[in-house]
Amino acid sequence: MNIALFLTQKLDPNAGGVQRSSSKLAKIFQSNQHYSIIISVGNHATAQEDFEGITLYYINIKDENQLKIILEKEAVDFIINQKGYSLSLTKLLLKNKPLKTKMINTLRINPLNFYGNHKDIIKELFKSKKIDFLNIFLTRKFILGYHILKQNIELRFIVKNTDAFVMLSERFKPELFFLAPSLKKFDAKIFGIGNPFQRPKLDIATLDKENIVLFVGRLNVPQKRVDLLLQIWKKLHGEIPDWKFWVVGHGEERNKMEAFCKAHKLDRVIFFGKDNPNEYYKRAKIFHMTSAYEGFGNVLVEAQSFGCVPVLFNSYAAALDIVIHNENGILVTPFNIDKYVEETKDLIMNSSKLNQLAVNGYEHVTKFSYEESYKKWDRIFKT
Repeated sequence: MNIALFLTQKLDPNAGGVQRSSSKLAKIFQSNQHYSIIISVGNHATAQEDFEGITLYYINIKDENQLKIILEKEAVDFIINQKGYSLSLTKLLLKNKPLKTKMINTLRINPLNFYGNHKDIIKELFKSKKIDFLNIFLTRKFILGYHILKQNIELRFIVKNTDAFVMLSERFKPELFFLAPSLKKFDAKIFGIGNPFQRPKLDIATLDKENIVLFVGRLNVPQKRVDLLLQIWKKLHGEIPDWKFWVVGHGEERNKMEAFCKAHKLDRVIFFGKDNPNEYYKRAKIFHMTSAYEGFGNVLVEAQSFGCVPVLFNSYAAALDIVIHNENGILVTPFNIDKYVEETKDLIMNSSKLNQLAVNGYEHVTKFSYEESYKKWDRIFKT
């Protein structure tokens, strides 16, 4: 079987979730005797490259003929559109794919990410454009109403006209049906598959753990809520003097975060910038995540893979696929920072609980192994 994964950005397997997961899926399909290619359609020059034995095509979005030629030449049986919420890309692929080629669209964020957080998102958008005066109830209501109508129309077309629609969790189905109730009749072709992970082969008991709380991710407010991250650490700073807070990642909020730490004398916070997080996971005992929404939460599984116990807000449905409260991590009511601080201190003061949650988390990540992930994709291919 020949499978083509579609992206709209240049492939960087060390970058964001969609690029990393696409490179993993291509390798998983190859290892299960399928032929995989990756096609990136965007504003870049048409070219062909090799990515670790997998053919990688770059196609300019205006070069439709080249897209059609490649799909026919490679005899593609399945297209996996990793920008599955895009109506324009979906229509482009439907128009140019061979008739026999089946198409699977993926949604890599929770469906209600804007609906549930529209006030904060609109606030930050208007603030960045220096039009804060428009941030009033009627404006927000209009924008939200337009968003819901647009999503309803586009999702109905996408799900109706593709062979399968894959989200990052089965738990996102109620959110999808809230936005587009008529999609319930297509329930049989709507699936949930988390991102694939290969657990590192190590004994977490031998890791040289230190008193470190770790954050890994983009430094922004609308999604990652790094403003809450530092409010939490400010409350913890004086109560756990032998602990440090490490921040791995980059983003537009870094300067503000560093200024906040300086102003409040938070001298045990270290900013490392963008880096491979594995060595940091190995040394940290606790992982903090304060996101308002996520599609999956790759960093949670990564942290558990190295015996680093996650604490996070229960702010999106797929969190429950990864973290079982008080069993392999801690879930906190959104966005109760006092409770978040309390739960973190409880872990720090109870080393036996912290160690047990670390062991449980390491065992739990096998749920997202390459083998388990492939089984779920294979069921879709055979449907």
